[in-house]
Amino acid sequence: RVAITAGENMSTPQPKNLDSPSRSMLLFCSTLLLLLSSPTEQSELKIISAPDDAPHPAPCALTCAGATHYEKWAASEAYPDRALLVINYTACGFASMPVITATGQHPAELGFTNPASADLANVYTRAGVSAEYANQHDWRVYWSAFGFTC
Repeated sequence: RVAITAGENMSTPQPKNLDSPSRSMLLFCSTLLLLLSSPTEQSELKIISAPDDAPHPAPCALTCAGATHYEKWAASEAYPDRALLVINYTACGFASMPVITATGQHPAELGFTNPASADLANVYTRAGVSAEYANQHDWRVYWSAFGFTC
């Protein structure tokens, strides 16, 4: 047993005050630990090849996407048995023709997509689907374009 007699100091030890350099170092180490332990967000777009086969700097790579509005299908002159929808992606600012993909509410009804320029692509239905039919049924196309802005 430990006996405490009157007059003994029972105070708890007081922490030392940190001087300014020690406080700065502690703050630095705490911040560094927080940054290193936080998940980082990194995004990278890598385009393996482009329709123009030209080399482009990686920072110029861009993904641009959109959806068409209803009643934009027209009869195709190049393929009379198909309907045509022109996608205008001028706002993307591509410097050359991008790689483009397209799908829709009725993906089995789409035939193929043909990039026409750095600003436009043509989407065709499968053979036998008219523009009138696609417009009456409010067919929309969802597209993504991957290209370079420089």
